[in-house]
Amino acid sequence: MSKQFEFSAEFGHTVEQVHALVTDPGYWGSRWEGNDDSSVTVTDGRDADGAPVTTVAMSGLIDTSGFPALVRKVIRGEVRLERVDTWRPLEGDRASGRVEGNATGVPVEIVGEYDLRPSGAGSVLDVRGTVTVKVPVVGGQIEKMVEQMVEQMITQDRDDIVARLGAAN
Repeated sequence: MSKQFEFSAEFGHTVEQVHALVTDPGYWGSRWEGNDDSSVTVTDGRDADGAPVTTVAMSGLIDTSGFPALVRKVIRGEVRLERVDTWRPLEGDRASGRVEGNATGVPVEIVGEYDLRPSGAGSVLDVRGTVTVKVPVVGGQIEKMVEQMVEQMITQDRDDIVARLGAAN
């Protein structure tokens, strides 16, 4: 079973400014600094087509105490979310990327596409993808919960990016 998601995050900053930040190792390092349950690495490389990409690999423990009891019953051990963002270079006034994620303790897979584009005086990040959970009976409930978590993650990213770019001005 899979659940599709689609949402957007708006920025009062240009595509170039947002892209420069999400591909900056210093940004990610400082954002995750001091969090002992999390890690992040940023690397530059090439994708399967040979195009240059910046890859941001993040890992962090998830507190499951607020999950519904039915969901907690199917979790095996701790839940560590693994997230990998891959960003291509700017192409004109746009940037594209990919988000992939999975978790230990529950068979969940997140696959999505990023489209960072101009919008008015700023930019907007469109995110589209799917959440797949391979758990009988409660998989759909977990998919809805994970979809909400992905949207919260993008909202947190946006809020942090806006704060950092606003402080830089």
